[in-house]
Amino acid sequence: MAEENSESLTAPVTPTPAAEPKKQRAPRRSKEQIAAELAAKQAAKGGPKKKEAPSASASARAVKSAPVPKKSEAPKAVSAAKTASKTAALASDEFADLLALEEENRKLRKALADKLRAENVDLKKKLGVS
Repeated sequence: MAEENSESLTAPVTPTPAAEPKKQRAPRRSKEQIAAELAAKQAAKGGPKKKEAPSASASARAVKSAPVPKKSEAPKAVSAAKTASKTAALASDEFADLLALEEENRKLRKALADKLRAENVDLKKKLGVS
């Protein structure tokens, strides 16, 4: 038995594979290099894209996109002013609609709260909890 124990202790050791060397990172690029690459990408795509604020409403976008009248285009300036006034009227209508919806929302919440309180009172009576 002593021979069996000594054999298990002297069992061949499997060699572990050598650790692979770490990959080195590329050196940091300068701001000028990054700007040059960005400009090249935008030129290839056809120029930079303009993004609008996500909170801008449709009426606000319509006001922003209204054409600016030139001095030589007097008749078009009148029509541009009319469209601007129409978009302003649409914006005020949307605002009035929003206020009406908020008021209705308050009324509905109040009615729901009253209904739930009454239901809770009934359930407490049935359970005998005061």
